[in-house]
Amino acid sequence: MKYTLLVIFVIIVGCSASKNFISKEEKLYSEKCAGCHRLYPKSELTAQGWKTTMEEMGKRAKLNDEEKKMILTYLTE
Repeated sequence: MKYTLLVIFVIIVGCSASKNFISKEEKLYSEKCAGCHRLYPKSELTAQGWKTTMEEMGKRAKLNDEEKKMILTYLTE
C-alpha cells in the first residue's frame, strides 16, 4: 500500500511539472506556435529559413511585429 501511494504521488508530481522556459522568447514561441503544430528545433532551418517561415506563419498566428521579432530572435540565436 505504501509503495502504491508513493507511485501515485510520483506520477501526479511528474504530470503537474511545468516547463521552465529559458527566455520570454522561448515561452512566446511555445505559446503561439505549439497550438497548431509541433515545435521545430532551432537547428531545423537556417536564419533565412526562419525569417521566411515567420513571415508566413506570423500572419497565420496573428502575431504582431514585436512577437514576430521575439520569436525570430529565439529561433536564430
